[in-house]
Amino acid sequence: MRNTFSLDEILAYIECSRRSSSLDIPAFLDSLEPELLDSVMALVAENEEENCLSGIDELAESGKPIFLADERVRFNRHVAQSMKELLGNTGVRILIDEEDSLGGLRVHMARTLQDLEPMIPWKPKISIAGLGDVGGTLLTGLRLLGGEDLGAIRIYDPDANKVRRYELEINEVSDGGPMPEVIGSSYQELLDCDILVFTVSLGVPPLGTNLTDVRMVQFEKNSAVLLQYAKDAEKSGFRGMYFIVSDPVDQLCMSLMLNGGIAPERIRGFGLGVMEGRARYIAKEMGEYRDDLRVYGPHGKGIIAVNSLSEYDEEVSLELAARTERENFRIRETGFKPYIAPALSSGAIQMVKAIRGEYHASAWFDGKVFFGARSMLNEGFTQPERIPLKAILPRLEACEDFLLSFFRQGDIV
Repeated sequence: MRNTFSLDEILAYIECSRRSSSLDIPAFLDSLEPELLDSVMALVAENEEENCLSGIDELAESGKPIFLADERVRFNRHVAQSMKELLGNTGVRILIDEEDSLGGLRVHMARTLQDLEPMIPWKPKISIAGLGDVGGTLLTGLRLLGGEDLGAIRIYDPDANKVRRYELEINEVSDGGPMPEVIGSSYQELLDCDILVFTVSLGVPPLGTNLTDVRMVQFEKNSAVLLQYAKDAEKSGFRGMYFIVSDPVDQLCMSLMLNGGIAPERIRGFGLGVMEGRARYIAKEMGEYRDDLRVYGPHGKGIIAVNSLSEYDEEVSLELAARTERENFRIRETGFKPYIAPALSSGAIQMVKAIRGEYHASAWFDGKVFFGARSMLNEGFTQPERIPLKAILPRLEACEDFLLSFFRQGDIV
């Protein structure tokens, strides 16, 4: 059965479904460009006579993926669940479940047939660049959690003794069950992988530093190293995904796209998981814990907390966000730099979930900026978690604008 269609065909099917009342969605034809509108209307007329769009209907009813391959697609390798996504309207509004929902229809959008090919194979090979505190702890987490989901893990650091030490020690972490093998690698060997994990951290501020956000001061050095890694990786033939862990995560992702020329669908930032973990811990301290707590936005200043999707309380949410944003400093006050929770909650746990195709916390490109929110890699396509909570939309948009402001100025400040 055919499962790949053009934008015209998908829109014609939706219009036919709207007219037959099988899909409750506002009229949208007036928003189409004249040429596209003419094509859609011709298909609608043809379908009324010959039922030429029945294949889409059969796929929708069976729950099988519906693929759209069209060069006019704005969100490449993205699962459209709303008309705004399908028509290329970008930004954080795609996170809100509004009246333009496509119901159970899930349209896997790509620009070309080649873009429909999986980017992450079964049991992908992972390479970790940088074995500092975060990189070493992340490696430990992936070894413990990734037995059923990961292939070999290559590791690299300029310090050869560090590489050898982690190769020996982490391979000796074993319960006799399946665990991914850790392989010490040269710089060139590192680039032979499906996922390149960047954990290099240069210029980490010392304890006692009086800054509003200690992460931002690392941008210039970390960005330069990341861009060099990407340049070398692409030159070597690497076509996999970049998982960014280094600070500032969200801005590094944006820099890799803008300055490194890497397609946004190949980039994921892993800094949100620890913010959610901190928010959950603090919510318990406040006596306000709910299972459906959520966090959105950057790893650091500007984080948004939602105390509960079902029992939303704005006052509690604002306090929770403020305390979560400062939690980094509460840990630093103990005399230690926080790296265990970021490496595990943001890194290992969320990466394994992403590879499994489960909802996870990460930063992905919303059409404007890399924004932290839950999503899943559905058949390798980004599918955001949509929530029925329009009340937080102004905060989401303000946060998005805050992140964009760094790049409107031409650089990170």
